[in-house]
Amino acid sequence: MSNQSFGRGGGRGRGRGQGGNRWNSNPVFSRLGAPNDQGGSANGGRGDGFQQSNSNVPFGGASMVGPSDGPVQVSIKGCRGKPEASLRKFLDTKVGRPVNLSNINFRGEIMYVSVPSMDIAQELLKLSGIRFYGEKLTFQIKTHPVKFGAGAPGRDGAGASDSVTVRDRLVALLQTRVDPQGSSLDLSALSQDSIIQSLGANPLQDSKLFEAILVLATQLYTDIVTVNLANNGMSSLRPVANLGMHFPHLRNLSLMNNRISDLRELNCLSAAGSKVPLGELSELILQGNPASDAELRLPNGGASYVEKVQQRFPTISMLDMNPVTPRAQPVSAAGTSTSASTVPRELPFPVAQTFAEDQAINELAVGFLEGFFGLYDGNRGGLADIYDAAAVFSLMVDTTHPTSEFARTNPDSQKRVDFTAYIRISRNLTRVKSQHKRIHALVVGRAAVIQAIAQLPATRHPLQDSQRFSFDAWRADVDGCAQQGMAVVAVHGEFTEVQTGSLISFDRVFALAPALPGSPAAAIGSPCVITNDQLTLRRYNGFHSWLPSSELAAPAPVLNLTPEQQEMARALQEQTGMNPEWTLKCLESYGWNYQQAMTEFPQVRGTLPAEAFQ
Repeated sequence: MSNQSFGRGGGRGRGRGQGGNRWNSNPVFSRLGAPNDQGGSANGGRGDGFQQSNSNVPFGGASMVGPSDGPVQVSIKGCRGKPEASLRKFLDTKVGRPVNLSNINFRGEIMYVSVPSMDIAQELLKLSGIRFYGEKLTFQIKTHPVKFGAGAPGRDGAGASDSVTVRDRLVALLQTRVDPQGSSLDLSALSQDSIIQSLGANPLQDSKLFEAILVLATQLYTDIVTVNLANNGMSSLRPVANLGMHFPHLRNLSLMNNRISDLRELNCLSAAGSKVPLGELSELILQGNPASDAELRLPNGGASYVEKVQQRFPTISMLDMNPVTPRAQPVSAAGTSTSASTVPRELPFPVAQTFAEDQAINELAVGFLEGFFGLYDGNRGGLADIYDAAAVFSLMVDTTHPTSEFARTNPDSQKRVDFTAYIRISRNLTRVKSQHKRIHALVVGRAAVIQAIAQLPATRHPLQDSQRFSFDAWRADVDGCAQQGMAVVAVHGEFTEVQTGSLISFDRVFALAPALPGSPAAAIGSPCVITNDQLTLRRYNGFHSWLPSSELAAPAPVLNLTPEQQEMARALQEQTGMNPEWTLKCLESYGWNYQQAMTEFPQVRGTLPAEAFQ
């Protein structure tokens, strides 16, 4: 796994405002200043609305109170000087219903508005990070509304700063520290964060505050698999002992550059000292701590260091960014193995890379795919002739982390990918619940399709390497369709984003109809037109699942290789497609430096002979 897994997430967060009756069910936030009923009932009951708390609020913050219904004040940063009418239309479109902004005021660069309900306010909060006229918008629900009018600063006043609740600040913190996919949480160098400084407390020295951060992260981001706790000056891991309870599927953990002086501190995260250990952990970074430095200085320190860490985490395959041989399969919090199967399954038919109904369909599919992806990479405007006038295009982004054994160790699979350019028009029905948004995300008509795909990042498909693609093709007569004799081509493969270098897996399904005489497609010699194009994107997950089993054989163990070297060879062959002989040549040429070999391979791949991949 590359070190990029632990980079600071800079994209928009997905925080959701909380209100209503959730306070009583959340003891963490109750301790952080949640209100009791003003009537002071013995059982802590509440009236119909949030009332001022009788208890002291820690950290010098305001009590976390706010209206549960009726108009709600929301602050918007990033829209100063932009057309108000355009902003209204923009927000109505993104939310999927009228937002009905009212009571608009400015204080400095911040716009304050009222919306009819907490439900709409929470929908706006989810949009934090979206761009409007090139500026990133940030939304906050003002549980302590800022007053305007007589005696208060108005649209351009510079009055006193408005109060911000502890919870608001923690939501804002998470929005800047979770990646756009919602899978990586960066809690590094917390004491240097301006939001943490505004609370007047260090969360790693205050268990209540850190627990509140973890609870919020669990509620707002359900797909966290990577946590970065680097550069926090921690000498004890007790403040983070509940990581396994909050993130039971955590795979990657960085504790780099802290003050951990004894490896026994790891016990509180492992089965040796935790009721909910990190049973799926595959990567751990401890370098930069006194404990790891001291272990590596011992005779045979590298081996004993790995041994002591794997006694606590037997599932890890990467330690301090170096591959190690895992002792066991990851085990989930429920106590079951997370691998797809512990016993090889016998399939009724051998694995085949492609399926075509007959030779004619195979030739059609091959010719079509080569022509399509050639134009898609080089001249997307040239695709206009092969899309039907009423063509439909849809795109779906799957941001979940791949769970295959390949993805757990492959650097390209672990690398953070910015899907922002695609999510804009994503029609992932598991996430897009609004019927209006679902309909709006469909791109209909040749001109609209070409415009939509032209705005997506430039790509490069490895067309010269056929094993990286798999396709199925068959005839499909569609009842009620004016054009009979249609074909469906479903292709699975990968591409590289030209600008970012990110490797992305994709599935693409085309519905093809015969090109009518005199049509633009027929004029350029295409036998078919695209009536429907459905594209699905996900993090890189390799291509080995569709290769015949004979091509998947791991290199045979070589005498005089350590177990770690054999593991490097297996991983490198799987990721590069080289045969055993050339895999070993590659590793030897780089002094068995696995990370350097993986970094340099894309540059030298074109210089290798064909026999290196046979």
